[in-house]
Amino acid sequence: MHFNAIKPYIIQTAKQELHGINPTLTYEPSGKTFDLPRFISVEMQQARIMNKIAKNNEYQYYSNQIPLKAEPDDLKRLTSERFEDSYNRAVWINPKDSKAYYLLKEGEDKNGNINLRILNKDGQFIKNANVQPKEVILTDLTKGMDQITEIAGFDFVHTDFIDILANRYNPFAKYKVIQINKDLDIVGLKNQVTKQTSCISASYGVYHEKSDIMKKGKDIQDALWNELEKHEPNEIILLNKLKELPQKVRVLASSGNGGEEEVAGLLLKTGIEGVGGLNPKGKSDIHSASKNSLFTQHYEPYSFGITKTKDGVNISGLKGTDLELEVDIPEGTYLGKISGTSFSTPVRAAKLALNDMMEGIL
Repeated sequence: MHFNAIKPYIIQTAKQELHGINPTLTYEPSGKTFDLPRFISVEMQQARIMNKIAKNNEYQYYSNQIPLKAEPDDLKRLTSERFEDSYNRAVWINPKDSKAYYLLKEGEDKNGNINLRILNKDGQFIKNANVQPKEVILTDLTKGMDQITEIAGFDFVHTDFIDILANRYNPFAKYKVIQINKDLDIVGLKNQVTKQTSCISASYGVYHEKSDIMKKGKDIQDALWNELEKHEPNEIILLNKLKELPQKVRVLASSGNGGEEEVAGLLLKTGIEGVGGLNPKGKSDIHSASKNSLFTQHYEPYSFGITKTKDGVNISGLKGTDLELEVDIPEGTYLGKISGTSFSTPVRAAKLALNDMMEGIL
């Protein structure tokens, strides 16, 4: 007697990916909402890995390394201090496995996509790839034009440095620089978003003291919100309107430079992601604000030293020349620094766009 084996039916369900910051779960029968672990979402898991990379200064480290297994032509391009060469290469560290790569631009195709030559951390050739540029919207306040920093006799404004830093950390993206005149202009940024927009970087904010609020954890957020409802209802109206923007595209905003007792209003229950600053030891800088991870999920360097190169100056800390200047100053001369989370923010935005561009390539 023979029996036919009956295969059991196995119901397989796809793993559900959670997205966004401070995710919650709602039990539909009761309508009750539960907080989930803060770094459980796809974006926040990536943020945690990228924060570790930033704390170890790995982008700067690999950029200034001499990859000994690189071919002579590649090595020449990777170590060049020339302005043009500096903007035709990049370091990319894959947040999925923390492996570092060198990307060399080989030109563009007829559609504006970029042809890249990809090398591993030792400079060995991996593959050629064609990538589509992503767009990053860099925003600053109009009054940023009045914040002038003098370098070797030349004046530069706040917005200049935002643009320079983003372009150095990802020279392959497309950048749109928009200056904000008033708070409500931020809401209007949703009209600037296209299918190719990776994220918006906001190098400004509205900041509040939390010294009088004796709360911890999520209660700080609720208490601040209640205080604003009482004393600054117009800001609550703005924040509620701002919630629409992160539903359309990722928005990053500066955490602020007021230290432990300051919180950025734009990060209160809006879905906007905060970017804080790290000191040279890889710790949160004493001036970096909104320190609770409810508000600040990302960290990049807080200060950037300005150093004379043969062809100009370096600000980013990456190998090469960020800005061409013809001045009679010895190479290697330290010319000061710029500091603030308004500079940390475009760096993280540029890296996120590069992650998007390299998705599926390696």
